[in-house]
Amino acid sequence: MSTVAKILVVLNLLLAGYFLSSASSFLAQQDNFKKELAAEKTSHDTTKSNKDDEIADLRGRLNASQTDLQKVQTEAEKLRAESTRIAGENTHMREAYNQLSENATRAARAVDTLTASLNASSTRIDLLQGQNSKLGDNLKAAQDDRDAKVAQVNALQQQLSNETENRKSLEGKLAGAQDTIKRQGFELSYIKDKFPGVIASNQPAHSGRILSADNDANVYVISLGEEDGVKAGFQYIVSRGSEYIGTIQITDVQAKQAAGRAMKSLSKGAINRGDKVMNGN
Repeated sequence: MSTVAKILVVLNLLLAGYFLSSASSFLAQQDNFKKELAAEKTSHDTTKSNKDDEIADLRGRLNASQTDLQKVQTEAEKLRAESTRIAGENTHMREAYNQLSENATRAARAVDTLTASLNASSTRIDLLQGQNSKLGDNLKAAQDDRDAKVAQVNALQQQLSNETENRKSLEGKLAGAQDTIKRQGFELSYIKDKFPGVIASNQPAHSGRILSADNDANVYVISLGEEDGVKAGFQYIVSRGSEYIGTIQITDVQAKQAAGRAMKSLSKGAINRGDKVMNGN
């Protein structure tokens, strides 16, 4: 092979290597470009999405602002109407104030006239007050005297009323006592007629009740005592209604009660608590 051919072969080999190197570099750049393009697209999509969100938010704010603006406009209309009403009221108030001012002026003039009249009447009032004071002293003395006499009359009336009440109470008690005496007399007469063997003793007239009865021990306590004039040895008839039960004789006397025993020969039945006792007189 000639030298020229060898050079051409070497040149071809060099060109082929350069071409391969260039192709490899171009492919690498193409891959990098694709990656950058994909990243840029992703960033663009993200930016677009963010912008869409911002636009939606701005639209929402715009709608809210429009709604608020409508509310403000409505409130402004109300305020304008209220302002108009207040202005009308102020006009009426000014007119009323002017009328009141005029009335106050008239009233001041009337007060001045009344003050002059009062000053003119001051001396007469002082004189009348002096006379009234003297009359008041005289009236108080008369009232004190009248009150004292009324108090005396009231005291006498109260005393008379008390005496009347006491008299009525005594008359009622006397009538009750007389009825009791009559009733007891009838009962004693009935008992004496029915039981002629009952012995009457010379003792004060008494009437009471059996407080406790022990028929087995033959001991009975009555509601009469030394304060009633009961003494040992006194005898009392025991009855239940109109029924004669027996006769007890007192053996022991205390201040408000006394105890005794039943006289067996005159007993007609068992003596019970609550039975009535009385003497035979």
